[in-house]
Amino acid sequence: MPQFYEVRFTDTALRSLHRFPRNDQQRILTRVEQLASDPISMPNVKRLVEYDDAAYRLRVGNYRILFDRDDAMRIIDIIDVRTRGRAYRR
Repeated sequence: MPQFYEVRFTDTALRSLHRFPRNDQQRILTRVEQLASDPISMPNVKRLVEYDDAAYRLRVGNYRILFDRDDAMRIIDIIDVRTRGRAYRR
């Protein structure tokens, strides 16, 4: 039985999430729940290289969830939720 990770949202991530349509918010939150149950083998997760804001991204349609993961503490910190076009701009 998988052990769930604790998910924590930054204030920035929550503000960003509230800007999106409600049905997209629900889809994003559903994927975050799935991520919490099994972040290691979750599809559409990619490790980010040379990106300071977050270590990973999860693709949900046209949105990107930027997050860090601490496997020892079993915590996922959602750094931001952005549209695909804004996700990787500095």
